Amino acid sequence: MQSVNVTFPSFTGVELAGTIDRPDAPATAYAVLAHNFAGSRHTPGSSRMSKQLTEHGIATLRFDFQGLGGSKGDFADTSFTQNVEDVVAAAEWLKENYRAPQLLIGHSLGGAAVLRAASEHKMPYLHAVATVGAPFDPAHSVLHYADSVSEADKNGSVTVTLGGKDLVISRAFLEDLASLNPETYLPKLRKALLLVHSPIDQMVGIDNAQTIFRATRYPKSLMSLDKADHLLTKTGTAQRAADIIGTWAKQYIEPEFTPEPTTDDNAISRTARGTRFGDVVRTSNREITTDRPRNNGGRGQGVTSKGLFMSSLATSTSQAIREAAKGMKLDDVRVEVTHITGATFERKITLYGQLNDDQKRTLYAAANTSEIDEILAKRKIVTVHQ
Repeated sequence: MQSVNVTFPSFTGVELAGTIDRPDAPATAYAVLAHNFAGSRHTPGSSRMSKQLTEHGIATLRFDFQGLGGSKGDFADTSFTQNVEDVVAAAEWLKENYRAPQLLIGHSLGGAAVLRAASEHKMPYLHAVATVGAPFDPAHSVLHYADSVSEADKNGSVTVTLGGKDLVISRAFLEDLASLNPETYLPKLRKALLLVHSPIDQMVGIDNAQTIFRATRYPKSLMSLDKADHLLTKTGTAQRAADIIGTWAKQYIEPEFTPEPTTDDNAISRTARGTRFGDVVRTSNREITTDRPRNNGGRGQGVTSKGLFMSSLATSTSQAIREAAKGMKLDDVRVEVTHITGATFERKITLYGQLNDDQKRTLYAAANTSEIDEILAKRKIVTVHQ
């Protein structure tokens, strides 16, 4: 995975900060992710979801709304409607500079923003929308500051502390939220919709997802994110949300990159994006990410080439033994291959089952007839320069 920091203009021209997380191989699709109320692109919900989506081949632009995180401007000068416009601005910028996003994702109030953006704006390249912990009524996101609302109404703004940071919420921001009626725009949504919500969410109850579900058209899905807090700070919850979204989105995304087809008799390796020695190896139409260990110039973010070799020897040995065990009471085979030094490897075989001594000798002998053993004995590598 490679993370690239970018900047782009907001709806009003203010510079917004973003990060694009891209998979090692070329992305099959792009997405835009909007963070929760008063959060940033670096909050756990945003950053962890975005990075995990690369495992599904999706490159995601996560960005900070005006006055938050690394974006310029003043949050007090913004409104929810402007946030919605900035979601569209992010999508358009991504389309012009990388590829058009087929998926919009929003967390909490960001979820409400992407719902409105997809309902009211023409984005023909957009295929699907996914939300996590989104409120039906965007005003819900500031209701827990109800005691301060009267102060904002009286003085024009109110300062609240969120995550140790003072944030000014203007009366105009609150008035904009109060003027919204989701029932007027949610039925207009013409994109596939996924609602991911925790049944134990204490900040935005799951009834919000149920209400959104009833207000929107098919195709739509509602998935439970069990044991998750609203901000997705609990270990693994943001990644699980991303896995749900990534798996669901595949049925609606049109792949913009198709990997080269491979068979059981060939393998294709390409450099992993953002790495010095990492590769994405494709064989049998499956991908394996490889890398060198940190002590050898790599980042340790994949299987080493030596590890691949030892793995192939171990699995090939196990298969040869099981093939030779026809009719025997062999329950399991454990093969451990260890690099000793140079070109010397140790292969340790453990057999489990009701086997007599003759049967064990037969199976141990079969280990030396594995496909990899034969290849090593008769190896011939022809290098072709293209």
